[in-house]
Amino acid sequence: MAGEDFLDPRIEFELLLPVAIVAVVAAGHPLAQAAGRGTALGAAELVQHLQIVLEDPTDLSEGRDFGVLSPQTLRVQAQEAKRALILAGAGWGRLPRWSIERELAEGQLVSLPLKVFGRRGAALTATYLARRMDQVLGPAGTALRDALHRRAREFDTDGRADTSASRPALSRRAS
Repeated sequence: MAGEDFLDPRIEFELLLPVAIVAVVAAGHPLAQAAGRGTALGAAELVQHLQIVLEDPTDLSEGRDFGVLSPQTLRVQAQEAKRALILAGAGWGRLPRWSIERELAEGQLVSLPLKVFGRRGAALTATYLARRMDQVLGPAGTALRDALHRRAREFDTDGRADTSASRPALSRRAS
């Protein structure tokens, strides 16, 4: 779910950065073996396995699914619960790459090459800072916004920490 999915004339969205969302599974899961063959997985392979999905507890997305590819789903209300269930081998799911880089590097998780996301199994999702337009940001809100933009400039366009000093700053406003 992204800011562009919920446009509202009362809300201003400021683009922060793109975040790579990666389809992953525990190393011992049957889909990890399929991923090891090097061919992109399609719907036929995914429908046989449980997808762990983060559920929106608000009415904003009622009746809508985002990134749900399997008819078998387990819906959770916390990203950490989703991550823990995937690590435990209960099913597969999509997580921000920055939150699982260590588990991928250590071989606990395997990236799934899904046809819908390309061979790397990742999709870029924009992240936004949203604020009500009818209220001026106070000193704390302004400091938080500025800190988020400074931090966002430390990442490259794939959502990874950027070590180059010459990367240009991200735009401050979403269009």
